[in-house]
This record gives sequence, structure tokens and C-alpha cells, in this order.
Amino acid sequence: MPSDALKTAVPRSTGRPATIDPDAVAAIALRLFAERGYEQTSMEDIARAAGIGRKSLYRYFASKAELVWGGMEPVIEASGRVLESARAAGGSDGDILAGLREAAVAGVAVLPDLAVTRGRLRLIAEYPELASRSYAALAPQRERARAYLVWAGVREDLAGYLCAALIGATFEAWMQWAAGADPDPVPYLVAAVGVLRVPEG
Repeated sequence: MPSDALKTAVPRSTGRPATIDPDAVAAIALRLFAERGYEQTSMEDIARAAGIGRKSLYRYFASKAELVWGGMEPVIEASGRVLESARAAGGSDGDILAGLREAAVAGVAVLPDLAVTRGRLRLIAEYPELASRSYAALAPQRERARAYLVWAGVREDLAGYLCAALIGATFEAWMQWAAGADPDPVPYLVAAVGVLRVPEG
């Protein structure tokens, strides 16, 4: 039968292996970047060290920069879910900053390895090519925060300003945490949101 023939003809799929752990691959890449330098390490070097094919690596990460920035996606997603849950619940808009603070710290719990996150952030701080991606990489977080603020009654133009301040402050909090040795980034994020003020009008 054709289906049986296909099964036996392709016993080893050349597609995405189920065993690839993107965080583990990123950790290997970060180790190589630390040993050899970011610019001196190729995607082929990373694939070889991870024991996977180059095509498999490219299915997960289109570039070295994505290996670094890709780890921020769970943080952005967790933060967005907190804000969307607040809107869906129709809660009080009386403490807007509390919602932003909860969203800012939500991502910490979903990071599987804070040491890998610290390594990623230190690379971002060191290489302008990586730092320049922050505006685009954090766009989903910015848009969800803007929608939350508008829902909470902040005028749209002012919501944009507050979003920019929120993203800038929390990004700086992550970078300050990464530069040190403290195990917990939450106090940095709480302090960052603490400097914000909700505009009136």
C-alpha cells in the first residue's frame, strides 16, 4: 500500500526532529559566542556543536541574532496574556500600574534557564547589531500594552507614550539585572514599573 511504502521509504525524516530543544541549542550557541566571539561563530559551527543539521537549525532560528532574541518570546507572550486576561475579566481600571507591574514580572516564571537569559542579554548589550533589533523584537509587547492602556481609559496618544516608557524601563531593568549577579530579576522589573506615572487626560 502507498502509505506503508512511504513509511518504510522514509524511516528517518529530514524534517524537524522532535528531539531538538531550542533552549538547549541557544545555550550551546551562547557558549560558543563566549568562547569564540559572536562574529567569529557561524551557524554551521552552532549546528555542529549541537549535533543537528544546519537545515534543522535554520528551521528554528533564521540567524544568529534570532538565537539571541528568540529567548525573549516566552516573556513577551506571558506578559501579553496577563494584560489580555485583565481586559477579558473586565476588572477595575483603577490601578493601571499594578496591571503593568504584574505583566512585567509574569515572564520571569516562564524562562526555563535564567543563566541562558542573562547570557543572551549580555550579548545584546555588547553588540549594536543585536541591540538595534529591540524595537522590532518587542513590538508585540508594545502593542498589547497599548491595547491594555486604551482599554483602561488612557487616551490613545498618551498610551503610546506610556508604552514607550514601559518598554524602555523594563528593558533597562533586564539589562541591569543581566550585568550583575543577582539571581532574581523581579525586583529590577518592579522598580522599573515603579518610576512610571499614568498620564491624565
